[in-house]
Amino acid sequence: MPEKSKKKTGSAYILDAHAVLAFLEAEEGGELIKSLLSDHGTRFYLSVVNLGEIYYIILRERGRDAAEKVEAELNLLKNIRVVDVTWKRAKTAGEFKARGGISYADCFAAALALEKKAPLLTGDREFERVSDTIQIVWLKGESLPPNF
Repeated sequence: MPEKSKKKTGSAYILDAHAVLAFLEAEEGGELIKSLLSDHGTRFYLSVVNLGEIYYIILRERGRDAAEKVEAELNLLKNIRVVDVTWKRAKTAGEFKARGGISYADCFAAALALEKKAPLLTGDREFERVSDTIQIVWLKGESLPPNF
């Protein structure tokens, strides 16, 4: 009997601002993020640059109280690790940015995905520019593709 596909326990993923905002605002793809976050064996990495991006978007759209509340809620999620910028990661982000067509903040998520050898969860089509270098799981409100 064929084995059913299901995500691997202990998997690691990279989150970008799009994925986190989809989760927080119950947008398309947010259910997948919610499902993955509920598996405490799954690890997530979020660049501090992308956390700053999330913060400024919430600040701009809903004000300081909401932005600080989101920051506090994300800090409570124990399986998300916010990682600082290193020169090596910044240099890789710069190399991605030089390709054009992708925001500098997104380049940090891509650089982190390359470094951690982990798939990036996103719905942001700008990442098509680096899909030849990193693995991307596109958020479409669906479950993970086979072999995840």
